[in-house]
Amino acid sequence: MNYVTLSGTAFEPNTRVAKSGMAVLTFRLSYYQGKGKDGKATYGGIDVTAFDRLAQAWDGQLHDKDKVIVTGHISLDKWEKDGTKYYKHRLIADDIGQELNLFANSNTGGQYIPDEEVPF
Repeated sequence: MNYVTLSGTAFEPNTRVAKSGMAVLTFRLSYYQGKGKDGKATYGGIDVTAFDRLAQAWDGQLHDKDKVIVTGHISLDKWEKDGTKYYKHRLIADDIGQELNLFANSNTGGQYIPDEEVPF
């Protein structure tokens, strides 16, 4: 089964209308891959494409550097140019959601709360 979920940062979102009249949304998704041998964070990236109603829903709503979660399947693009064959993986989106950071606006001030004071 070819089904993936990735969360990351969207770059250069672009919506256009294909010759068929279908909306097409494309963007680059950058995602965290862990730390390299040198201890520094490493990132990967994959092109994302959404079609039709999903592309229409996000038209004008997705901005550069927005945090998103994308589910879909991996597709392999193949093409030839000047006798050289090229291959590139792409994520075809089935769903796109805004990544939520539940703690983004909380300000506990780094204070410790004992277990007995937690209400659940």
